[in-house]
Amino acid sequence: MPEQNESSRVLVGVASKGDNQINVHFGHADIFRIYEVSAAGVNYVETREVEHYCQGGYGDEDKREAILRALADCAACFVARVGDGPRAKLAGAGIEAVSDYPFGAIEESVLAWFAACRV
Repeated sequence: MPEQNESSRVLVGVASKGDNQINVHFGHADIFRIYEVSAAGVNYVETREVEHYCQGGYGDEDKREAILRALADCAACFVARVGDGPRAKLAGAGIEAVSDYPFGAIEESVLAWFAACRV
């Protein structure tokens, strides 16, 4: 978790099919909704399209690298689920894989994570 202070602002990516939920497995994500989070709240920034990484039992390394580049400016990636391999690759890129809020509401989940970072 990144260290936070009162003026900290970070970007996070969220794997979501909509319905304001974190409801997509990392390997199945076609888009990541990008949010800026700070002590003041959560704001939607943009949607970034990617090709999903999971190819029916194995992962396409080139697609995973493209996802890492798409999330490079994010402190965290919120997903319903993520495997150990992709979690390690995200960590290696400085991105925390957050799977603690599967099917949770996006804003509330992101705020809860951010608050825990500040403790």
